[in-house]
Amino acid sequence: MPEIFPQIPPVAMPEVIPSELPQQKFRLGEWVRWWQVPNGDFGRVIGVIYTQQASCIATGLHYLVFLDERSPSRDTCTYDFAFEKDIEILDKSSLERLRGNHA
Repeated sequence: MPEIFPQIPPVAMPEVIPSELPQQKFRLGEWVRWWQVPNGDFGRVIGVIYTQQASCIATGLHYLVFLDERSPSRDTCTYDFAFEKDIEILDKSSLERLRGNHA
């Protein structure tokens, strides 16, 4: 496996921070997967940021996911940001199945 250099994608602070932020759907440490694509990536939520269109295509919460070593894109990236609507929580059996499928 090639050496992976951990890099966090660039972000920019919004010009105006809203007085109330949306409630988080996912908690730090939870296992999630990108549900809308076949063989989607999966990993653990390690951060959450709020962005506005000045720094991102969509305004709202975005989750920083540390990809599992068996996630399909792990050879090319270690971390990825996910839109809240694009990921779902993985239960223990689903996580075990994904890890087995990508061994």
